[in-house]
Amino acid sequence: MLSASRYLNCFQYCARVLSLLGSVMVLLVLGIIGFTWYAVVPGTYGPLVSSGSLGKIIGGVLVCIIYSALILMIVWSYLAAVSADPGKVPSGWHPFADEQQARIELERLSYSDYYFDRRDPRRPRFCKRCQAWKPERAHHCSVSGRCVLKMDHFCIWVVNCVGLLNYKFFLLFLFYTFLGSLSTVVLLLKPMIDFFQHALTGPAAPLVFLAVVINTAFAVSLAAFLVMHGQLVGANCSTIEMYEKDRLHPWPYNKGMRRNWEEVFGRNKLRWFLPLHSKEEKRALLDSVLNTRLLPTTLVSSPV
Repeated sequence: MLSASRYLNCFQYCARVLSLLGSVMVLLVLGIIGFTWYAVVPGTYGPLVSSGSLGKIIGGVLVCIIYSALILMIVWSYLAAVSADPGKVPSGWHPFADEQQARIELERLSYSDYYFDRRDPRRPRFCKRCQAWKPERAHHCSVSGRCVLKMDHFCIWVVNCVGLLNYKFFLLFLFYTFLGSLSTVVLLLKPMIDFFQHALTGPAAPLVFLAVVINTAFAVSLAAFLVMHGQLVGANCSTIEMYEKDRLHPWPYNKGMRRNWEEVFGRNKLRWFLPLHSKEEKRALLDSVLNTRLLPTTLVSSPV
């Protein structure tokens, strides 16, 4: 009991530290993005615009415009993931017909001779910390101190819990950042070679070196992360659900690849790549977790 208490206190302390570091992490991420953009555009390809050669001018202009647009999408997706509410449980929500039944079911949950299959996320669940009923697939976030709808994880980079309403924004941030990191490495490969051959000098030289090292690391790590989340989207499963010790098979939320994808990104293909939700898409997301039917509320007597 004492060790569990110490662990809980340690975790709560870490949660407070993460919340205090919020603004610092946002500035750090934006600083890395800004530094990388400066190394590519003003530091390397911007000077080509005034080089006098028509081919270099056209190439420099195209690189500056396309790369800056990519950076803009990274920043937009990032700020959307940071600022969006991941999905809060409505006050007073419960999955039962009325308040009286909710009180009865809450009392039944305390009986030792009644049980649900704990592997099934559709079972009625009550959060002891929030003192409220939890919709299916909702989990309590210790950092934000509340239950989050379809919680995936708390991300220190976006300083926010990733859940139902900002999961799309988070995935787009990963996707555009991966493209940006890969593009940076490709665009700065020749200047990087010149740097090691001592053909590149001046203030741009160390910028190119650092930008390539940082973005190579990001590209490699994000590639693995994107593959993992692609598999999760395809199976309609969250990170938390993936790591649960006992998970129900077959997974009750798997609707097939296409419908699983559309549940996260929507049906409008033009909006797949934009970090925003229409009112209809947001309503459909909320309905998918708040208006679904749970398992029958008549609890089954546990075997002797």
